[in-house]
Amino acid sequence: MSGPQFRNARFGYGSRLVIDGLDLCLETPGVTALVGPNGAGKSTLLKLAAGLLAPTSGRVFVNGRALAGMPDRDRARTIGYLAPDGRSAWPVTVRTIVALGRAPWLKPLRRLSGTDEAAIARAMDQTGVTGLAERRFDTLSSGERARVLLARVLAGETPVLVLDEPTAALDIRHQLGVMEILRSAAARGAHVVVAVHALDLAARYADRVVVLRTGAIAADGAPADALGEDVMRDVFGISAPGGIRPTPLDIP
Repeated sequence: MSGPQFRNARFGYGSRLVIDGLDLCLETPGVTALVGPNGAGKSTLLKLAAGLLAPTSGRVFVNGRALAGMPDRDRARTIGYLAPDGRSAWPVTVRTIVALGRAPWLKPLRRLSGTDEAAIARAMDQTGVTGLAERRFDTLSSGERARVLLARVLAGETPVLVLDEPTAALDIRHQLGVMEILRSAAARGAHVVVAVHALDLAARYADRVVVLRTGAIAADGAPADALGEDVMRDVFGISAPGGIRPTPLDIP
C-alpha cells in the first residue's frame, strides 16, 4: 500500500487558487506532519488527499489508483478522514459514534460482526474513551469529543489516516497521547498525514514534515531540516535560532 500522491494538483475556490501545481508523494508508511501559516492550504490539501475534493487540474492517487474514479466504499475502506470541527448536536451515545467508523465494512442490513466489535473496542481503548461509551456525544467536553471522533476514524482500521488538527482541542497530556496513537498506527504500517499547528509536536513525532506556504511546498524533509531556522524565518516570520526541536515531555 502506498500513500497519497499528488501530481501537478491544483485547486481553488472561485477565482482564488489555494493549491498551485502540487507534486507530492507519500509512498512510505509513517507520520507526515503538514504545517504552515493560517491560509496556507493545509485543510484543502487534506481534503484532496481524502478524496473529499477533486483537483481542478492534475490528479491525486492512493496506492496507484486515482481517487477521482474510486468507488465511495473503496475509498472509505482505504482512507480514514478526521475533520477539524468536532461539534455535533446528535443525542447519540459515544459508542454509536465510534461504531460509525465500521460503516464501510458493513453489508446491507447486517449487524456488527465480532470483527467490527473488536475494532470498536480497540479504538475506544486506544483513545481512552471506553468509560464514556454510554454518554451522549453532545454532552461531552470539546476534548472528549475530539478523542471520540479520533476513535471513530481508528475503528475503520484503514491503511491511510488523514487528520486535520486532531490535537487542537486537547490539553498537553492528551495531545501527546493522540500523537503516540498515530505513531503506533504508523508503526503497524499505516500512512498517517496529520495537520498540526504545534510545531514541537511535528518535530517530536513526525518522520517527515511538509511545510506549506500559499498552496505550495516551502520545505519537505526530516523534521530537523524542514523546521530549520531559515524556514521559521521565511515561512512563519519568526526567529527560532537552531530551528524547532522536540519539547522534552513524556506521559508518566
